[in-house]
Amino acid sequence: MRIYLYLSSTIIIGFSSASAYANPVEDFVRAMVDLKRVSATCEPYVQGSPMRLTAGIDAYFTSLKQPVPTPVDDQARDSIGKLLKQHAAYICSEKLTKQHQKYMKAAELYMTEKPAQWPDAPWIDFPQWCPDPACSGY
Repeated sequence: MRIYLYLSSTIIIGFSSASAYANPVEDFVRAMVDLKRVSATCEPYVQGSPMRLTAGIDAYFTSLKQPVPTPVDDQARDSIGKLLKQHAAYICSEKLTKQHQKYMKAAELYMTEKPAQWPDAPWIDFPQWCPDPACSGY
């Protein structure tokens, strides 16, 4: 949460017309940081690489000369790591899908209301993380 507050306040302070765009920007930044967090947390448990697929988030923050968020939810990772591999993959697949949907909604709103000089929202396309919906292949 501290990372989000720092990033959103820094981004908002850094742009003169930010007050008119605070809600879409805050929602978008929160969605990006949350997506990055879930990706980092679930990286070891799903096929493919959520971290590689969220590299556009890194580029977004870099273009604004902001620190790239690299949060990991250690408590969630520890809890998920104690599960059967199939169950861990299923939980991470669900978390990634839900957070990706939130991100895409926030990015759409951000793109319609952002000032022209602000960077575009990174396009992030996630695959199906497991070969089947129940992740039984693990």
